[in-house]
Amino acid sequence: MKFHQIRALVAINQCGSINEASQMLHVTQPALSRSIKDLERELGLTLLQRSYKGMSLTDEGRRIIRHAHMAVESMRRLQIEADNIHDMAVGEVAVGVTSLTAMLPGFEKCISDYQAKNPRVRIKLIELRPSHIVQRLRDGSLDFALTSQQNTQRLNLDWEALHRIKGTVVCSPNNPMRHSPSLRQLQYANWISLDEVDDRSSQFYQMFEVNDIHPPQKVIECASLFLALRLVENADAFMTLSNLALGSALPPGRVPELVLVEVEEVIPEYPIYLVCVDRHSLTSPARDLFNGLKSKLAAESSAEPTY
Repeated sequence: MKFHQIRALVAINQCGSINEASQMLHVTQPALSRSIKDLERELGLTLLQRSYKGMSLTDEGRRIIRHAHMAVESMRRLQIEADNIHDMAVGEVAVGVTSLTAMLPGFEKCISDYQAKNPRVRIKLIELRPSHIVQRLRDGSLDFALTSQQNTQRLNLDWEALHRIKGTVVCSPNNPMRHSPSLRQLQYANWISLDEVDDRSSQFYQMFEVNDIHPPQKVIECASLFLALRLVENADAFMTLSNLALGSALPPGRVPELVLVEVEEVIPEYPIYLVCVDRHSLTSPARDLFNGLKSKLAAESSAEPTY
């Protein structure tokens, strides 16, 4: 099995056709087809099939493709590390963040300081839901992430706990149920969730589970924080939010007025983690940024322990 065969499979899957994949890889279509046929023969599997939509993965191909992605990303990182042996100022670092961790005090300062010291390192900051961050870490398209996922399972990843941020329930000051004393009374109200409702590690799911309350049925999933906050106002809805977001982190004038809902139940805290597949296998640029964020955010947490 050769690397160009695996790269050919990943490219065809991404492009959906041999023609576009050959252009992306700068190889001829016959050479690309031979690479796939050789790979299929070595594995004893049919990985691709042709349809009116173009080329797509077979069931066997879908089981293989995640490993192929990881192989391609590993080779990319190998090249970055080799380049850094010669010149410590080149490379690329892809970091996943959530809507909460993107607002952490000190985060943007650490990023700008790092870029000033490493101007030839390309930094990619990608905002995702926590569950999507886990997927992107596993397929190798993220070097590491700064996430606020409830750590209900270790997921075979490398977790570095930084601190925790208090959570609360909020709504519009005009919401007629704003004085409800319990989550049980709000089971049939409108809710907004920044994460998938069935994501057991999300703050929304955990808030009801730890209090032994059935999750509400009327829930709008919204990955955009600013849109979610506008929906809270316009749909007379409730949502769980961190104290950090409720404080000065959100720009004034861009979000509606919110009020705290003083419920009697426990509202889980948001845990803040740096997470990667294995910190010892990070490239030099990624490892430097990982350690820089770890130090900076830990210092900020000690200075302001009660978000």
